[in-house]
Amino acid sequence: MLKSERKQIILEKVIKERIVTLEDLVHTLNTSESTVRRDLDELESENKLRRVHGGAESLHSLQEEESNKDKAIKNIQTKSAIAKKAAELIQDFEVVFIDSGTTTELLVKELANPTVTVVTNSIHHAASLVERDIPTVVIGGMVKTSTDASIGGMALNQIGQLNFDKAFLGMNGVDFEFYSTPDLEEGAVKRAILENAKKTYILLDSSKVGLTSFVKVAPVKRATIITNASDTEILSKLKEKTEVIEV
Repeated sequence: MLKSERKQIILEKVIKERIVTLEDLVHTLNTSESTVRRDLDELESENKLRRVHGGAESLHSLQEEESNKDKAIKNIQTKSAIAKKAAELIQDFEVVFIDSGTTTELLVKELANPTVTVVTNSIHHAASLVERDIPTVVIGGMVKTSTDASIGGMALNQIGQLNFDKAFLGMNGVDFEFYSTPDLEEGAVKRAILENAKKTYILLDSSKVGLTSFVKVAPVKRATIITNASDTEILSKLKEKTEVIEV
């Protein structure tokens, strides 16, 4: 088995099981303990997992989530490139949903077409859109302060009454099967948006690709991914299941 294949299998197991043992990996890969240790060391140096005594674990907690304030200062150039690519996909007279989040905030700043109607669950996005004279619909409900997202039953009811030509969503992670997010209620809102959009795009910088969070939102095949990720192993796996737009 090639090294790249071994590392791919290890990474898949870590994403799925959160913690894997050295003994289990030796058995699964049918190779020596020293070979597995070297593979784990390389994956850790690539910032894809964390070595622990007797094995390895995923890099983050399933419920870990940074605030928008903290996210806003990270990967700005990358997020900007993703936002520009997303903006190019919006056509005249479309109704689009733009999710709360730092990458989607940059998407809002790219918009200048007054024929487009934007629906959003972010009060900050809404204010920015109004300043740009873009027709705007704001989804109400309880506002989650850390992410500026309207959540809860009121938000779900309003979203359920609307249809969108396109939706642009943020996610905390995508593994080889599902898009995911740490919060149950925010996950429910994202799922409802996806179900009511003709076409959905997930805006993911490379730090989110390969990660798993607590709440499964939808299968990978349900949306198109826009990302700057350059890990060919992970991307090739995702491309088997859905469209991936690279920036």
